[in-house]
Amino acid sequence: MNVKRLDGRLLNYWVAKSAGLTLSEGDSRPGVRHDPESGFWHPHSFNPANDWSHAGALVAEEWYAIEDMLIEWFGVHWAHIPAVADRPLTWFLRGYVATKFGDEVEDVHGASAGSALDGLSDEDVTALPSGNKRSKSWLGSLLGQFSW
Repeated sequence: MNVKRLDGRLLNYWVAKSAGLTLSEGDSRPGVRHDPESGFWHPHSFNPANDWSHAGALVAEEWYAIEDMLIEWFGVHWAHIPAVADRPLTWFLRGYVATKFGDEVEDVHGASAGSALDGLSDEDVTALPSGNKRSKSWLGSLLGQFSW
């Protein structure tokens, strides 16, 4: 599967894999907060595709590599591409995954991902709690200053 097409729960899965997180065997019900220091992830609590508090540290840590990937894909004016400007977090995470696995990843519908994605729809992913919605990461604040 082309990394540029990853979205929702598949993007979350590949971000977790790229970050070296281990799938939590425990029962993590919706509403339980993700602990970024735990080394684990669960599809009910880890939602970097929609939550800057889950993705911000990963993006900040790998920013230069992510930006290099965006330049490779779109050129030096990547920030002015409407698709990127409309959904920067998604594109930053796609770039993050590509820095770890390249432009193509295994298509993991069901069996390959174990039980990580079973029974979890993309609608479930967007409904996941997004942590502290009042605080913005420094990167989110910085990006908000640019006119896309």
